[in-house]
Order: sequence, then C-alpha cells, then structure tokens
Amino acid sequence: MTKAKQVRPSDLPTKRVRAPDGSVIQMKVVQADSATFAEDILAAFRSNVRRITSDRRKRARAVEDAAQA
Repeated sequence: MTKAKQVRPSDLPTKRVRAPDGSVIQMKVVQADSATFAEDILAAFRSNVRRITSDRRKRARAVEDAAQA
C-alpha cells in the first residue's frame, strides 16, 4: 500500500474574484482532470475553512474590543 501524495494548499494556484457585495476573495483553483484531484480538493477545502475560521475569530475579537471600550 502506497501513501497518497500530500498536497498542500500552497501548491494550488490562487485566483482573485469579486464577490456579489464587491469585496475581493481569494480562491484556490483545482483542475478537474488532475491526477491528484481528490488531494487537491481536500487541500483547497482545508485552506478555505482555515481562512474563514480565522476571519470569524478576528471579527469576534473586534466586537469584544469595541464592547470593552
């Protein structure tokens, strides 16, 4: 049994797109015909979850700081 190639989010290309509200969002690009598609999509998903969680924590801290002021 061989171990699957580990794909890191930094290995994937990043694309900047504009959201409906006008903000710029960075997205990881995954090639559908890639030999490592499953690993690529998992890396992109993990990256997105990490980014969203970090953004939410930053916003929560900002709200707490504003409430204490």
